[in-house]
Amino acid sequence: MAAMNPFEIFGLKPQFRIDKQKLDEKYFEIQKKVHPDRFASASDTEKRVAQQWATLINDAFQKLSDPIQRGKALCALRGHLIDEDSSGSISEEFLLEQLERREAISDAKDSGNTAELEVLKKAIEKEKDELLNEVVDAFDVKSDVSLAAEDLKKVMFLNRQLLDFE
Repeated sequence: MAAMNPFEIFGLKPQFRIDKQKLDEKYFEIQKKVHPDRFASASDTEKRVAQQWATLINDAFQKLSDPIQRGKALCALRGHLIDEDSSGSISEEFLLEQLERREAISDAKDSGNTAELEVLKKAIEKEKDELLNEVVDAFDVKSDVSLAAEDLKKVMFLNRQLLDFE
């Protein structure tokens, strides 16, 4: 089985903005064809291949459904791997702002200020949404994979920061 990227599997143009309904439809259409239950009376080899395809399709669907994973897949397709463990290209200004915000979250938690926590959480979610719009622009309009990767790393950082609210 040749390696296929998630976009190829679903016949989608490799871009950040995708039609979720079209992805869902293609997923169910393809899944019906290769679902292991359809191969119950097939040979062991055919069963194994069906299982491999079902797994590949599920993995591809998960990647394309999640904006971070979709962005990482696009970066990889364009030869730009994202190192999640390094802040690398993230601006110092962004990192300092997040440090200040993390302190504000800690202070609000310590004082039991749930209203302030809600304000902080909404601000992070808003910033994340704005960054995802910038990722769309970087990938689909500017074709600037470096900018898209930097913004994706910021989104990943904000996702980790949202875990502070759980």
